[in-house]
Amino acid sequence: MRKALWFSAIFFLIGFVSCKKDGELKPGFDDGGLSIHFVDTFSVTTKVVQEDSLRTDLSVYNLLGLYHDPIFGPMSSSIYAQVTLTGVNVDLNSNTSTLDSIVLTLDYEALYGDTASPMSINVYELSSALSEDNEYYSNSRTAYNATPIGNLTFTPNLKDSVSIAFDTLKKAPHVRIKLDNTFGQALMAGDASGSNDMKDNATFTQFFNGLYITTTDSVDNTSLMPNQGSVLSFDMNSALSTITVYYNDSLKYDFTINTDGVKYCRFDHNYTGTDVEAHLMDLPTKDTTITYVSTMAGVKTKLEIPNIKGIANDGPVVINKAELIISVESGSEGQFDNPLESISLVGIDENGDDFFLPDFYEGLDHYGGSYSVTSKTYTFNIARHINDLVYGTDGNYGMYIVANGASISSRRSVLTSENNPTINIKLNITYSKI
Repeated sequence: MRKALWFSAIFFLIGFVSCKKDGELKPGFDDGGLSIHFVDTFSVTTKVVQEDSLRTDLSVYNLLGLYHDPIFGPMSSSIYAQVTLTGVNVDLNSNTSTLDSIVLTLDYEALYGDTASPMSINVYELSSALSEDNEYYSNSRTAYNATPIGNLTFTPNLKDSVSIAFDTLKKAPHVRIKLDNTFGQALMAGDASGSNDMKDNATFTQFFNGLYITTTDSVDNTSLMPNQGSVLSFDMNSALSTITVYYNDSLKYDFTINTDGVKYCRFDHNYTGTDVEAHLMDLPTKDTTITYVSTMAGVKTKLEIPNIKGIANDGPVVINKAELIISVESGSEGQFDNPLESISLVGIDENGDDFFLPDFYEGLDHYGGSYSVTSKTYTFNIARHINDLVYGTDGNYGMYIVANGASISSRRSVLTSENNPTINIKLNITYSKI
């Protein structure tokens, strides 16, 4: 009997999903068909807004550099970092040792921009301490001494390995910045008799506050032309990212820059004269056919679907599928400016805070947001969120289109808006009338 009931149920389901005609599913219920409808005409509005500051002290990679984006203008990143001991009770015999040199090394991870553009950087000693009890954001600033302890102009080379004195093996590509010997001697003096400044990291980071590493030029004072310059990504948790003291002709000691110490990035932008500025200031000259999103606490796009509840004006519905398709503006890629590899769509609550849409928890393969090189689009599946907007009571405060990897990469995308004459932002909804 159980088997008979089971097979009866299976045949009923097969008949239910296979017998369909003219947009209706059979059998009908209460003499009314369950009809399928498609609509892509709901109004979608976009607005470029300034991104909030980002927390950068938890980032896996750290950005350094200055790049003049042909559309977004100059953007830059600087690094603040504690330096820590390798081990405890460090003894460099500074009372009798002779310093040969002191070198800061930073392990390359990636580069955004022109690989042929030289970069000029200065290194300063922090005059204020960093604390692991604080949170550091992309607009945080920490005081530093005015005189640099090192500088370098170089062309980034992320391909060739590097030979190092006192080491028979070549190391992975990295940049080496020679620091002043006066600074090196002061650093070595931390183990001087009676000072005890190198007994542990807690004591050492009070003795030496850390480094501020920045470009010589700034976003407000640069001679870089559009498409010149670059922003480098460094792995500062790597064993290659160190301050190395070379002394007594054959000895060396590595101070580390790793997860034991605080480090963060500060981001700066200059949108003067750009269409991004025109959007942020809501000037009549802005190009309303496009919108913008970028990393490094740059800009994001607010998206609204003001009349979405109208889908249920003629009676209750079920949202079967809802795709938001966002296109990249043709020709906006620039010489070095590939679009963002992925973006996110987040909801906005009544307090203006963002939250993950319910569709996000279905998994990224379902939710979407990755860039399609073929179609030059980002697609999101947001059926559950659209259903919440139609029937929910929390209000419709819009969504944000934001960049993924915003604190560890320096990419951006120019997107088509609802006013684009070629291909605009599109919301495709498939729904059933109940």
